[in-house]
Amino acid sequence: MRGCHLVIIDENDPITKNEIGYHITPIEPLPWWYEYYKRIRLFPWWTRYNIGLTEEASHKDKILGLVAKMDFDKKSTSKIIRHAVSEFSKHGLGSDYPGYHTINHNLEVAYISLLSAGNQKLENKMSDKDIKNLFVAALFHDFDPRKEFEKPNEDNIELFIRNDQKLANLIHSFDIDLNIVIALIHRTTYPFSGTQKEHALKRMHELFSLAGIQKDDASTRQHYEKLGLYLSICDRIAGYCLGDFNYAKELARRNARGIGWHSQVINVKSVEYFAALKQKDEKDTVERVIQSLPVVCRKNFFDNVEGFREAWEKELEIKASLRKNELNLVTAVENIMDVKNKMTKDLCDMIMKIRYEYCSPTNFNDREFLKSLYDPNTILITLRINSKVGEIVGYVKGGPLEKHTPKHGMYDENLGKMDSIHMESLRRGTYDENLGKMNSVFMEWIAIKTGYLGEKGGHMLRSEFLKEAKRREYTYVTSYYQRELIIHRKNKGEPIEIVQQYDAAKIDYYRIDLSQLVESISLH
Repeated sequence: MRGCHLVIIDENDPITKNEIGYHITPIEPLPWWYEYYKRIRLFPWWTRYNIGLTEEASHKDKILGLVAKMDFDKKSTSKIIRHAVSEFSKHGLGSDYPGYHTINHNLEVAYISLLSAGNQKLENKMSDKDIKNLFVAALFHDFDPRKEFEKPNEDNIELFIRNDQKLANLIHSFDIDLNIVIALIHRTTYPFSGTQKEHALKRMHELFSLAGIQKDDASTRQHYEKLGLYLSICDRIAGYCLGDFNYAKELARRNARGIGWHSQVINVKSVEYFAALKQKDEKDTVERVIQSLPVVCRKNFFDNVEGFREAWEKELEIKASLRKNELNLVTAVENIMDVKNKMTKDLCDMIMKIRYEYCSPTNFNDREFLKSLYDPNTILITLRINSKVGEIVGYVKGGPLEKHTPKHGMYDENLGKMDSIHMESLRRGTYDENLGKMNSVFMEWIAIKTGYLGEKGGHMLRSEFLKEAKRREYTYVTSYYQRELIIHRKNKGEPIEIVQQYDAAKIDYYRIDLSQLVESISLH
């Protein structure tokens, strides 16, 4: 998993990244001034947060309402929440981060953990100290600013927590052991199996030793392992307990990026994700957590689980119709020029609807995207049902490479954040020697409605895009894609090369030479 060797660490010594260990990626580090830039840019958000007008502020108020009924110091709790919100936000993991593991998610997990644990306390099933450990671990369980992957790395999380002296002092004010908190965080490793499980358990027991729990004290160690499992369950279900199915779909889109799901399998993978909660070694804890939540939370959770199951069944129906040739897919090259034309507006509305289905709203700018649709240099190919004027179920869009780079001298904090469907601009660290030559077109990622994915629609859109780019006399098409699929296409004879490789996500920047593209390759 991480390919690193962990050493026993004295918690009083400063921790360095070499002692924790992780792979170094070729992605360039953020500029030294980035943190200050984020603070300035987030000032309006902080103002709204402080007067209680953000979702994060709502979670904070709910948490403080719960701790008022427990043996918590409200002032210390308020301080540690503020520190968490500040640290996540200034490191780019705040409300504007397009991924799943944001400060909002951590606040949701902290809230659900407290809500469930509070009811466990009433039944004398959980102690005050356990609840404090659970709460602090939940609040920081995804704090990985380095972001080698969208999914947090627990070793990195330990590194950042240990090097935050202010946080160490705040944790001490709760009269709990930092090592136990970190051990619980390691238990949130997902999936908890294979080498990942071995690594997490090994580190947890090293941390138990650092906390003064003797190796022969099996019952205490097992107790904290179970508490870590409790946190892991809260982590996996929290967001799905707090909103309707629309919110659940948004979480699934974000989560897919971290877990590595392709967009076309979000529904089936979501069904499997929830089914995994029924496995033998977790089933009892899952039941314990869910049954200790309020009725409205339980209803939200089960409604959302059922929603994904129904969505998957609908997908199967569509796929069956396509395979029986009851429905046929065709592509159309669109020409959007007249912004006042109703048909043009309907087309744009449908494109935006498909876009919203897969892309997090925080990850793109509506105005700029619509503006690009009306640009005469834009190539827009739609996927339709039965005819070139039929229902639109997918699209691919692109334009001159020069329009997909940040303005000179400007830094875009979204660069380097790979969305599972769409790329607005070049990723941080990408350099293309053809930039400025006006001979390359950048193809954004293909978007297709649920149910129509995986039925050759993506291949049809890509082939049509390449042909249209060649017709417009471009020499190259560039984009980002999974490395193994780029290599697969190269092995099949496609004139494709990896221009910039990214070890972290394995989503690489590639180039296709249209002058060498044989018609049969693009079509078949």
